[in-house]
Order: sequence, then C-alpha cells, then structure tokens
Amino acid sequence: MKFEEIFNEDGLYSSDDFVEGFCFEISNGSLFGVQYRCANDLLPEKDNFHTYKGLFAKDYKKVYTIQSLFKDSD
Repeated sequence: MKFEEIFNEDGLYSSDDFVEGFCFEISNGSLFGVQYRCANDLLPEKDNFHTYKGLFAKDYKKVYTIQSLFKDSD
C-alpha cells in the first residue's frame, strides 16, 4: 500500500524500514505514530501527527516566514 491508501481503513500500518515496535495508526481518518516498547506492551506511546486524509486534496504554498502562518502578523 502507498501512504495515501492507508487512510482508507482504520488500523495499524507498518513498513519494513520502520524502527522495531513502531507503526502508524489510522483512526477516524487521522494519523498517529505508535511506539511499542515490547511485544506485550499494552500502553504504547502515541503521537498525533496532525495528518488526515483530506491533506491529499489540498493546495499548498511554500512558507517563507513564520509570521506568514498567522493571520494577524503585527
């Protein structure tokens, strides 16, 4: 599967070159990074990457200054 395709179904996804114990979790169209410490880890570390399926349909522009990320850059 390609990266865009994993957003089509909730679940855990891994790649051969990921570090041991790491995978992506797709939940309700959002992407999380999940790190298990061992094979029996019931409480893995989970980080939200603020990524969701809708990102593949957006138009983007390059960011040249941090101030341009804010509506009111006074």
